Amino acid sequence: MPRPRKAPRLWFRKEKSGPGQWLILDGSKQIRTGCTYEDTAGAEQRLQEYLADKHQPTNSLDPRAVPVADALNFYATNHIPTLANPKNEGYILKALVPFWGTLSLSDVARSNSKRYAIERFAQGVKPGTVRRELKTLQSAVNQYVEDREIPFVCRMEFPRAGEARMRWLSRSEAAAFLHAARRRGNDHIARIILIGIYTGTRIDAIKRMQWYPNPASGYFDLEQGVMYRKGWEENSTTKRRPSVHIPDRLLPHLKRWKEKDRNLPWVIHYDGGSVTSVKRAWRKSREDAQLGADVIPHTMRHTAASWGIQNVETTQELQALADFLGMSLKMLLEVYGHLNPVHQKSASDAISKRPVTG
Repeated sequence: MPRPRKAPRLWFRKEKSGPGQWLILDGSKQIRTGCTYEDTAGAEQRLQEYLADKHQPTNSLDPRAVPVADALNFYATNHIPTLANPKNEGYILKALVPFWGTLSLSDVARSNSKRYAIERFAQGVKPGTVRRELKTLQSAVNQYVEDREIPFVCRMEFPRAGEARMRWLSRSEAAAFLHAARRRGNDHIARIILIGIYTGTRIDAIKRMQWYPNPASGYFDLEQGVMYRKGWEENSTTKRRPSVHIPDRLLPHLKRWKEKDRNLPWVIHYDGGSVTSVKRAWRKSREDAQLGADVIPHTMRHTAASWGIQNVETTQELQALADFLGMSLKMLLEVYGHLNPVHQKSASDAISKRPVTG
């Protein structure tokens, strides 16, 4: 039985006389993107444009005749560009195409979603990732059938959501990690650690922070003591990025860094350039600090929330902490509430209070 043809994909080709570039492989064809190794976002954009140009959508309204590829293409063209971080969704579509790209809308059913999950598990993909991929497929199909008014209801089965990883650092672990990063010369990692544990800001937003107001990313206003987590032209998402007061322990570090950086616009930089990936430097610094692989950049957000909730004394302070972190009070209590059940004090008082007798 012949092997199935692979979907168009990116491949980086090294060149003897130059830096190399990303190519789009489509069967025996190789299409040059003109993007260097660092420009992965540009390469992904070229791939999406190639797929859109290649695909010929159908005009049928019969779910049995409409390819899932039409829905994925519609989603890539009309929805993904509106997202704050479109690259992540592009990776998900790339994972969906090999299995779903040749099927029709009527095939988007519980049985095939189970088959897809089994295939992805066999490839070593975690249940949480497969769940997110199928959720993206569901969104793409629903948006497409609503736009085209196709009589189809998307019914799927998703893998169970895994337990949330709630690793946070003790203060001694945070100090060890910080010192390890500095000893190795990974000053950009040290900055990420300090900003992360004192503000709870997500890693993507931290990496794009600048010293000056700009439309594309957040910045620090050191005179007013305010951290603006997003630029004025960035799209708002469910992951809220409210502007917050810069903590007193972080402010002196920021002032020292800005003076040291002189005219560099980026807060997080390496060799004078902006930082897109911290995987290797993060891992090396973490290993030097003798911390486990469960300490990932998002651990800094968990640490900020965990330290914060252990010090609140009133329900009003709980709401203020939730607002500072950019999450709902419900989420804060569900994930971190066990560290300080102050919100249950009124309930415990009511139980232990003696009834008033006449």
